[in-house]
Amino acid sequence: MVLVGLCVFGFLLGSLQNSSHLKDRVDPVSSVIRSLLSPLGSALNACVRSVGSFAEGTLSSTRLVRENRRLKALEQSFALYSDTIGQVRAECEMLRKMAGFGPPAGKARVPALVYGFSINENRLTINVGSNQGVKAGCPVESADGLVGTVEDVEANRSQVLLLTSAGLQPNSNGKPLLIGAIDINRNPPPAGLLRGENASTLTLTFMDPKAPVQIGDTIVTSGFSEKIPRGLVIGKVIQIDPSEEFGTLKARIDPAFSLGNLEFVFVLT
Repeated sequence: MVLVGLCVFGFLLGSLQNSSHLKDRVDPVSSVIRSLLSPLGSALNACVRSVGSFAEGTLSSTRLVRENRRLKALEQSFALYSDTIGQVRAECEMLRKMAGFGPPAGKARVPALVYGFSINENRLTINVGSNQGVKAGCPVESADGLVGTVEDVEANRSQVLLLTSAGLQPNSNGKPLLIGAIDINRNPPPAGLLRGENASTLTLTFMDPKAPVQIGDTIVTSGFSEKIPRGLVIGKVIQIDPSEEFGTLKARIDPAFSLGNLEFVFVLT
């Protein structure tokens, strides 16, 4: 009976489908089945796609990690390269300036390498000494200007006292070595005596309280000192303190040299 019923149902279903097909329409049964199965098929399709994407991402994770590490290494290399290029350019510019120096009258320039600093004592160590003709009191300059004077001399090494030192260096006779300086932006240039105030500032004292000194003026050596020639750049005026009651005028000077950039210097012998 069941078999007969199925056969009859199949016959009726086939007749219905054929009739709908002849009329270019979808039979109701197929339409219902498609409506029921379509959401399920879409869900299964989405699930398959998600599983495929997850599998692809899992398989690609190792490659992405390696690529990320490579990019980070390239970034670090580029940063190091940029810093190195900047340092080399600065050194080339400094050497270009120094190569254009002409020795002052009666002086010779001895090139030296700075290889030691003593910040607390305002000193630096250079790799030339008495064997190269260096003597105590000789001025030392960089590409930017006067750095200091030689204090202690050995055969192939010397100690240089920086301009910013508050202590005055003795000369060969044991007397204080005073550094004279002038303001080259004024005519006639007023002259004064220079001394260190702190690690980054100099003080220039003029005996004339009405000396025509202005902020921004360039200060150079006067040439009145025993061993320091005229015209070596010292720095620029950053502050003026007149003191008429004491008959002086004090100017604070920003040194031309930068301690952090000192690598090559000249000793004037």
